[in-house]
Amino acid sequence: MIWAIIAIGFLVPVAVGLLTRFPPMIAGFLWPALVAILTAVYIYGIETRAPGEDPQKIAITFFALFSLAGGVPGGLVGWILQHKRTHRHPG
Repeated sequence: MIWAIIAIGFLVPVAVGLLTRFPPMIAGFLWPALVAILTAVYIYGIETRAPGEDPQKIAITFFALFSLAGGVPGGLVGWILQHKRTHRHPG
């Protein structure tokens, strides 16, 4: 599961860099924030807990950090690919 989170965090900024003009490095930093927000929504709104049981708040940090571990290198790779694609020299 951890490797899947890192891989998705890596692929999102690369895809953003290749498919749009949005800066991949910004996407690499925004992705963990989006993951943290969605995790918080799940933990506080959707997850079922026993009466009196505290929500697993550590999961928000856990998922966001692993998304960041994939998002930053993915943003860098996405930026390099975007730069190479837009600055081609003829010939």
